[in-house]
Amino acid sequence: MLKFAGLVFALMLTTLSFSQAAAATLSLSNWQASGSQMWRITFPGYGGLSTIDGKTASGTSELYYPQSGNYATISYEKPLSPTRKINLEVGILGTFTSGTGTDSDWDYSQSEKLWHYGVFETGGNSTIINLDFKHTIGNNTDFFYGYGYSNSHYVMTQGHYSILDYDDNANISLPNLNSTYSLVYHGPHIGLAATKQLAPKLALVGSLSYSPLTLVQGHGWWNLRDLDFRHLGTGQMLDGKIGLRYNVANHRDNSLTLGYRYQQNNLFTGSENTSEQITWDKATKVQQGWYMGGDFRF
Repeated sequence: MLKFAGLVFALMLTTLSFSQAAAATLSLSNWQASGSQMWRITFPGYGGLSTIDGKTASGTSELYYPQSGNYATISYEKPLSPTRKINLEVGILGTFTSGTGTDSDWDYSQSEKLWHYGVFETGGNSTIINLDFKHTIGNNTDFFYGYGYSNSHYVMTQGHYSILDYDDNANISLPNLNSTYSLVYHGPHIGLAATKQLAPKLALVGSLSYSPLTLVQGHGWWNLRDLDFRHLGTGQMLDGKIGLRYNVANHRDNSLTLGYRYQQNNLFTGSENTSEQITWDKATKVQQGWYMGGDFRF
């Protein structure tokens, strides 16, 4: 974060002489995000049924991945007219903070207890992209619409089973585990962005976007089982930010922003290509945390 702050201030010093009649805005930020991704399938067992979130199934399999790290985010905004702008944002988290994920299975036709339970080390990366067209609809308020894309790639290594076939005394290591799972949410969204001036140099800024119908795609490779599978479904996406923006050195072309960002992506329902009897019934991704950035108009 300190290195990033130094870069932001260096860019500000190089742009202090630019005109206030800014034509475009370049924004750089660092988002310290933490959160998780989980997904679940339901499948037929060998007899008995159980109710899961109001749905009937005989078995479930649930994967959980912690997802934390620093997104380097860049956005470029270009005015198209006095009341219209186009904005492109790209955020890249190159390497997740190392964490421990879980793999849990139940077969309710046999027992309500865990059938299998294992843990594994997680790694991976993530990318977010947003393309928006903004229309000014009031004083310091923009309505925008566009397209959002969120892609996360997970790597699972160093697995260990503590429950196997209902035996909770299992102690089985999987040193050769090297499985992967990728999950993409993407679709159109709408939103609002607003600014509230609190003082000559200080403003409250915020935005909220919502995608009511997105395409959700998963792709897994379980290397120990030589299993390649795909998930396909529909869902929704939510992205919100709020922060304080400070104009630097009485120069409105440069500003610093400190704020908080929250994202949540959800699956409505979906399927798996290995069997028509398998339902992909849950996939939730949550990321949130503080961000700091700088805006440079030129």
